[in-house]
Amino acid sequence: MCPVDTVSGSSCIFPFNYGGITYQTCTINGPNNVNYRPQCAIAVNANNTALSWSFCIVPTDAAIYYATTRKGGSSTLKDGSIQGGTMIWIYGNRFADSGFSLLPSVSNTNTVQFVSGYSIYDCEMHNDKVTSTQLTCYAPAMPEGVYQIRVYVNNNLIPSYQYIDMNRATFIPSLSYTPIISGIQPQAGTPQILITITGLFRTACYSRDIDGCAQDNNPLISRIYLGGHLCNMINPVTGDTYDNVTDTSLKCNFEGTEVDIFNLSILVTNEYGRSLINSNLYRVSAMGDLYAFQSYAVISNITPNQGSTEGGTNLTIYGNYFSDSQQYPLLVKVGSEN
Repeated sequence: MCPVDTVSGSSCIFPFNYGGITYQTCTINGPNNVNYRPQCAIAVNANNTALSWSFCIVPTDAAIYYATTRKGGSSTLKDGSIQGGTMIWIYGNRFADSGFSLLPSVSNTNTVQFVSGYSIYDCEMHNDKVTSTQLTCYAPAMPEGVYQIRVYVNNNLIPSYQYIDMNRATFIPSLSYTPIISGIQPQAGTPQILITITGLFRTACYSRDIDGCAQDNNPLISRIYLGGHLCNMINPVTGDTYDNVTDTSLKCNFEGTEVDIFNLSILVTNEYGRSLINSNLYRVSAMGDLYAFQSYAVISNITPNQGSTEGGTNLTIYGNYFSDSQQYPLLVKVGSEN
């Protein structure tokens, strides 16, 4: 074992005994250590019981207290969506608290990963909520299972002995905690159409102004996306919802003006995450892409509506939502002719 230096100038003595436990490494569970800094014995008796202590000099002295899927929640709240989008809150001490910057940095950063066996997934940092005692990140899509949360501070892995309890820092993506979309009506229409979505959303809350939804750690239907476009539940003119919102049904207005094919996603913040669409809702495009909703253009008038059988008549087509997509270029046919 390599020697470990301490702030006292003495090296750690391993193994040492404390509280009926034999330690082969530094520990955050020593005496007079309210900030949970790693420390070790620097003097022991004949039974290797610690007599004197000092703080270890280690690559990072950050400590992990616990992790949760709700702001300020308990460590028992550790389940989330298999589709990703679950925000993880990690509480501890001495994290790098300057991780949010417009300029990239590798000298003062935090990194979070989920580990299960040989599988490792990165958690996307949400740096505007990061402090020296709190980390936040969004879980990616992962298979169901139990994942250990591992944290790097300034590229240094926080060792397991700097966790109060590693069982209190796990994440469990589960189908039972995944919002489900089981119905979309209609599945094709013009842009800016009202769409009814049914399923199991895990909450009926969509605003903190609703009774029973005021606490900022309650689950909330925060966003609905069709591709990269929002589908808004609230009418911007009246301020009311387009229909009664429940945990199984809602109506939203597709705000995009683009003619294209789209996939639908609901994001439920706090404890849940991104939704899963039932497979029977998917369709396959001519290009082989899966999609759940298709928007189309509207033709209102064509002039002239008569012309030569020999061709050459210039047509003017009026309508709305004509496409300028590079992926799906505009093509006009009269009968079977371009």
